[in-house]
Amino acid sequence: MKEVLSPAPALTVRQAASRIVARQVRDLVRHEKGARRGATEAIHLMRVQTRRLRAALALFSDVLRPGRQAGRARLRWLARGLGRVRDVDVIAILLEEQHLPHLEGGSVEAARLEDLVAALKERRWRSHRKLKAMLERGRYAKLKEALLERARHPRFRKGGDEDAMAARFLADRIHREARRVSGHRAMVEREPDAADLHALRIAIKRLRYVLDFHAETCGLAFEQERRLTRDLQDCLGGIHDHDLLLSWFSGTADAAATPVEAALFAGAWRVLPERLAADRARLLRRFLRLRRKWLARTEPTGIVAPLEEPRFVALEAAPVQLRLAASQKTVASLKIVR
Repeated sequence: MKEVLSPAPALTVRQAASRIVARQVRDLVRHEKGARRGATEAIHLMRVQTRRLRAALALFSDVLRPGRQAGRARLRWLARGLGRVRDVDVIAILLEEQHLPHLEGGSVEAARLEDLVAALKERRWRSHRKLKAMLERGRYAKLKEALLERARHPRFRKGGDEDAMAARFLADRIHREARRVSGHRAMVEREPDAADLHALRIAIKRLRYVLDFHAETCGLAFEQERRLTRDLQDCLGGIHDHDLLLSWFSGTADAAATPVEAALFAGAWRVLPERLAADRARLLRRFLRLRRKWLARTEPTGIVAPLEEPRFVALEAAPVQLRLAASQKTVASLKIVR
């Protein structure tokens, strides 16, 4: 079960940065053992944590001092190794679990797809072997130790916003990222292209991370937005996966598969590209619905419109003690939202 941090009231930026960075480091290291074994979910979660940690370091770059051995460049190196395995997992699972069962058993196309999935699994095995070697080398050991040291003993810049209230600091960043999302071309174009949708996905991912950081440290004031960004990110991720596959089948991919895989993708496919295109169209319709829902909740600038329920409002939990009138003894400590 994923650890959930209890929201703490009135955290400073220094405290929030320490807490957020430490959690991302712990979660990253926690999945290392599974990634070494080749576990699909562990590799996925470890890759996600490299992204979340990079986002946290970027978010607090004006507060935290940079780390030579534990900076964003080193994390990108680790993310690339994890991504080479994860990207193949996504494509192989999509083809094998969602499309192969729907092809006529024993047909030529089904047999070709089985060969293609087998070739992708072979690439996955080779990629994981390289990842395992990466995790066993000194460069990764130095990175992990530097990250753990940074989590234990964060170093702060002087004269920044480290003593400001975290709720206000994070809320300001949320509004900034939300404006970028709302003003993105893919949020206004009638038929956004693949490149714009992919760029929007990245913008939404950045917003989601800040929303998550706010929830972990300041409360659930933006819970509706967190759910909506998660749904948008998942939908856009599915569109991106289908766009990649369709480019491989059409031979227009910038970075094609290996020669063996490229040969398997080539040639006439009667059913599969049509199924992929139909699924992609379904995902696009879902994105347009989610987009309307997002825009209905926000003004064109990204600031929430004053509708019937509060949105994009930084609420903080305030500790309140209830006492018996007669004895003046403390009965309980509660948190209320003001």
